[in-house]
Amino acid sequence: MKTNPFTSSIFENTWSKHFNGGKDLVAFEFIKGLKFVKNSPNGIYVNAGRNLTKGLYYDLDLTKSDYKGKTFLIYDVPSYFDLEEFNAASNSSLRLKTVFQYQGFLMDITSFNSQDEYINSQFSSKNRREFRSNQRRLETCFDIDYSFIHGAISQVEFDALFKHFYALLSKRFADKQTNYHHLSARKWSYYKDLVFRMLQEKKASLLVISKTNTPIGITLNFHAEDILFETITVFDPDYYKFSIGKTSIIKLLEWCFENNYRISDFSKGDFSYKHKWSNLVYDFHYHILYDSKSIMSRLRAQYAVSYYKLKLYLREKKVNELYRKYKFFITGGHKEKDDKAYESYRFEKMNDFNPSEDYESVDFELEMYRFLRQFVYTFMFANPESIKNIKVFKNKVKNEFVISGSKRSQKIIFD
Repeated sequence: MKTNPFTSSIFENTWSKHFNGGKDLVAFEFIKGLKFVKNSPNGIYVNAGRNLTKGLYYDLDLTKSDYKGKTFLIYDVPSYFDLEEFNAASNSSLRLKTVFQYQGFLMDITSFNSQDEYINSQFSSKNRREFRSNQRRLETCFDIDYSFIHGAISQVEFDALFKHFYALLSKRFADKQTNYHHLSARKWSYYKDLVFRMLQEKKASLLVISKTNTPIGITLNFHAEDILFETITVFDPDYYKFSIGKTSIIKLLEWCFENNYRISDFSKGDFSYKHKWSNLVYDFHYHILYDSKSIMSRLRAQYAVSYYKLKLYLREKKVNELYRKYKFFITGGHKEKDDKAYESYRFEKMNDFNPSEDYESVDFELEMYRFLRQFVYTFMFANPESIKNIKVFKNKVKNEFVISGSKRSQKIIFD
């Protein structure tokens, strides 16, 4: 791999600035393509970026011996990167241990001519009609714009966009009542710094789906020469009926075909949509390189193997999911009170609705009525028409609302 974004100077320097105090990273002659930082508590050298990369590639030069007495941990080496198989040389004491950690998922589009051809190979005609219908309904109901930012962007425009990105992610994981580690102040500051710099050099991109100039879906990607790494994706849960996530994948596929990319990599994280869209499942391994003639190096290597096997075991038992939910609550995470107050509701069918003096018109786009949006958008999905035609009325006495379109209406009664 010639242009891995996760070993670029921008990536390494930005990571060091935020997580290594800006100190110089350490390079070794025996290993090409990677730089390291020494983990003080256990004395192991860890790759720059640690687990914030989406895949690392490296070459070994066994004629060099500056690994002597040391142990090295390399996170996230994908099996499909086809590193040269490690064979211990007779004149070298360098050895390798590998530990499986995650499965990864990707779309290999090398043998396909278009996104339609690839989608046809993965999905039934019923599924394909659903994709087209969802996108058509989205565009019928709202003023939708698709933009792929892959190059220079002003700081002002970027800051505004990343603010929306943060808000969408915060809303998404608050609804799931789960802590999302990328939203910590330190990591988000890192991403904001990194992505702006990497956009300028086309090592990163942002796919943005906007409704009337307001982002409702954003995907952050990093780029190798012909691989797109889909890194963080989010969409506004109020629009979940419209399946914006599927539309995002289709738009990314379109871009990959238009720009001669051969792989769109979903990376690690076991989600049902990845199984459905991917045509290749691969493994992420952690590589541990050590000096077999050094007792301390061997002990450190064995410690690392045992530690990450334990982490894998706990992850398979879903302990990490419980931990994220626990952390969500102890760090002050919660649903908004207004959202909780309107969790219990029922619908009532209406053939016609003519607002009487008991009802007053309300603007459901106002923040005070944000709890209504998911109901309004779901109604619109079932009855597609422009949002300009949709009105919402509130009963002045009872806790009920009416969503009214040009042809149909629906009453929501909150308990």
